[in-house]
Amino acid sequence: MKKIIANIADSYGLYGLHKEYSKNDQFNYMEAEVSVLNSDYLKFYEKPSLPQIYFQEKSEEKDYKNGKLTFLSQVENELCNTEAVFHSNLCTDKDINVILVHGWRADNLNRLEKVFLDSFKERKYNIYNYVLPFHMERSPDTSIYSGEYFVSADVGRTLKSVQQSISDIRALIRYIREIKKGKIIVIGLSLGGIISNLLCEVEENIDALISLFYGNDLSFTVFETEAGKYMKKDFLKSNFNNSLLSKSWQVIIPSLRKPVIDLDKILLISGRYDKYVLNKDTDVLWENWGRPERYNYECGHSGIVLWKNKVKNDTLKFIDKRVK
Repeated sequence: MKKIIANIADSYGLYGLHKEYSKNDQFNYMEAEVSVLNSDYLKFYEKPSLPQIYFQEKSEEKDYKNGKLTFLSQVENELCNTEAVFHSNLCTDKDINVILVHGWRADNLNRLEKVFLDSFKERKYNIYNYVLPFHMERSPDTSIYSGEYFVSADVGRTLKSVQQSISDIRALIRYIREIKKGKIIVIGLSLGGIISNLLCEVEENIDALISLFYGNDLSFTVFETEAGKYMKKDFLKSNFNNSLLSKSWQVIIPSLRKPVIDLDKILLISGRYDKYVLNKDTDVLWENWGRPERYNYECGHSGIVLWKNKVKNDTLKFIDKRVK
């Protein structure tokens, strides 16, 4: 019964997802550019400098100032808003910080906030909700939907979007560590889970990382899952196969490297019947990382909604053991 419910929920979600799709073929592959981006892993994920932070307060409540934190992104990414954006709930008397990273095509921040926001406010954590490149207010006017230009058949732009995401989040982490102080928790969902997994392979200053319904190899997602079917068409029209794409995106496949934080600080949560990111791919990451703590629920990608309380409780239990 759980499998049936999961399949129905994910199928319904995918149907809604594909109501909007890129009308124009986005395939673009500049071999020299892609080769350079993949040639030097440490340069691709270069540590950003300390950013100059701006905070625009929008509201105030007991113990909290709510608003938008911005700074200049240190990775150039054509068409994308040059400002890094974090919608923030800042507590006046706590030094524990949570960075939330949403999923692909999110047009609001509700998905993770509905699960965690109230609990984190009860604990008086500082909350930073990152807006991925090409999503929401970082979308260019030409995009049909939020996130259209982040993962696409434009091979180089996808690489730059991941690079920019990691740089933006690391810049905030550096600011927190050097200026505000305090422990850092990172929680990523779906595409945000991939970003979080890549982040912990280059950033040591993470006290707990929770990756929810994460993907691993984006080329696998494009060619082997229903979620990537329109991008797959663009690639196939240009005779660009899965093997070529995987090689072109190898610098953004987290299972090819290891975390620089202790495995004890990592929690992976998957859905056994997920139709967006398949267990065949997520298992590769778990195995290659040395099997950190993992829950594999009897649900699909929609588990973030249907299993919301289970996700919340398991995550909070994990955090409470590691962040005092």
